[in-house]
Amino acid sequence: MSDLRRRALGGGKTPSKRASPSKSKGGSKSNSKSNSKVNSAAHSRHNTDDEGAYDSDGSVWSFGSLGDELRGLEDSHIGSWQEDLADRIVRITDKDMRKKLATGGLEEALMAYNRLLQSKFAASELEGKSTSIVDALSRSIRAGKTDRETTLACQALVLTLITDNDCTTFGELNGALQRIITDHDSLVVKTAAIHALGALTFFTDVSTQDTETVMDFFHEIVENDGNTIGAGDDAGTVAAAIEEWGLLLTNIDDAEEITDRSVEAFVDQLESTEIEVQVAAGEVIALLYEKAHREHTSDDDDSGEDQNSDEYPSGFIINVPDHEREHPAIQTYTVYRNSPHLKQLLTDLSRSSTKSVSKKNRRTQHATFANVLHTVNHPLHGPNYSRALDFDGREQGNRLEVKVGRKGIVKLNNWWKLIRWNALRRFLGGGILVHWQENEVIFRSLPLIMDAPVSHKKASGRIDRMTLSPYD
Repeated sequence: MSDLRRRALGGGKTPSKRASPSKSKGGSKSNSKSNSKVNSAAHSRHNTDDEGAYDSDGSVWSFGSLGDELRGLEDSHIGSWQEDLADRIVRITDKDMRKKLATGGLEEALMAYNRLLQSKFAASELEGKSTSIVDALSRSIRAGKTDRETTLACQALVLTLITDNDCTTFGELNGALQRIITDHDSLVVKTAAIHALGALTFFTDVSTQDTETVMDFFHEIVENDGNTIGAGDDAGTVAAAIEEWGLLLTNIDDAEEITDRSVEAFVDQLESTEIEVQVAAGEVIALLYEKAHREHTSDDDDSGEDQNSDEYPSGFIINVPDHEREHPAIQTYTVYRNSPHLKQLLTDLSRSSTKSVSKKNRRTQHATFANVLHTVNHPLHGPNYSRALDFDGREQGNRLEVKVGRKGIVKLNNWWKLIRWNALRRFLGGGILVHWQENEVIFRSLPLIMDAPVSHKKASGRIDRMTLSPYD
């Protein structure tokens, strides 16, 4: 077995060419072992047997009852949640109060504030207070007394921005977050700051140039396996950088140039030994292929050639009726030049039987990379596309649906929709449904239509989740 194939099926990942050998082989491994489990488990979609992937029929990712999750988010305090939120805001923003509070008291206030902003759309409650809230959170991000305070402040910043989209600007916090990512000692804080920077760039009014600058910053983290920010070979930070790079890519209209300079790093990460890194890289690759193609139109037809005919060696030509033809996607630019290499990697990952990977993660790996491989071959077929025929003789097509509690089902028939949905779940947890229904910022970012619920029974009777909050 070749070294490449051995690594693709679960062996060690070669360090990046630009990574420092001393960091990659020395301190980074001990760093990774001691910190990456804590870090990546907090945000990985697929890191334990208790976390989910596809439903038993391969068509639905289920979050269970979001109502149950929301009940878990709310603190059991006497009085209204508005009063509780107002009290937490005073504890976070008032300088005298912050001095009086013990370290644990400020952390508790931040945690409660985050839970309330996840489970409620509190725009009116934040009106007139957002500026002072962001100022206080900035102090905790720049000079938090504990790693937990800084991490919670990063999450609070994202939730404040989601609730009040005008509470801050990209320029006010971009530099501070990048310094935290680069200089902070804690891998957990670095990961939280990466997600915060991704959200800041996504939700604020940012130029394409600024967006691509942040994407290049994330790309450098991925390309160098975290070494450039002192997180050598840490799965959590690398996966976070990939995820936020993918989120920002959904906002780029013409992605040819940034694809050309970035795709190699994501293909390299398919050889990672960490499932969350592999899956994040695979989803980004699928998105890159989706964005590099467009649908066939009548203007693309060449009346002088039978381009859609299947010619057999005997010379016979079979003409398929127009209404039954599947016109190939039109490629607008090349995503990855070594297509056979990429397809072999994806094929190996979709069939891997590495015993060091849990059964649940192996199922996730197989399903994910079978889907990514299908998209590489058919770029406009979204996640979980099935070519099996229904009773009417038509392809079943896109089958990826998200069961939102008992409220209904939303269809994620494009990779950009799946990547944005995953991001919103990272930021909002079980409160995504509340914000999606009441918060215009969230609905505009993912304008899905919720269909009536249908029966989706799991063979095991167990309910799975697609994502977890990176801040829990």
